[in-house]
Amino acid sequence: MQNVIVKSSKIVETSKSIDQEIAELVDMVRGAQERMSALQDKIHDAKDRLRELLVERGSNWEDDEGYASLVSDGMRVSYDTKALDELIITDPLRNGWLKDYRKESLVRGGVKVK
Repeated sequence: MQNVIVKSSKIVETSKSIDQEIAELVDMVRGAQERMSALQDKIHDAKDRLRELLVERGSNWEDDEGYASLVSDGMRVSYDTKALDELIITDPLRNGWLKDYRKESLVRGGVKVK
């Protein structure tokens, strides 16, 4: 009976140390995300100024390591996959050919920290 209590207290101790390590890692990730956010703001400001300078210059800029160039606005097109799947399911004789153009790719899971 005493072994069970010892094992039980070890589980609690292990649980506390796991929770403590999780808390430390979450704090580290949050801190890094805050620093990244601040850097993203600086990058955004720098790109805004670069845009102004490139417009004033009238051409792209380059050096031995790379370049800076203006990129024009574009259009991104996407389709509602659920709606297209519903078309295939509800009327396969008419819309079944759509499945030939359906592509799936694996998205790796991870850990989300906020």
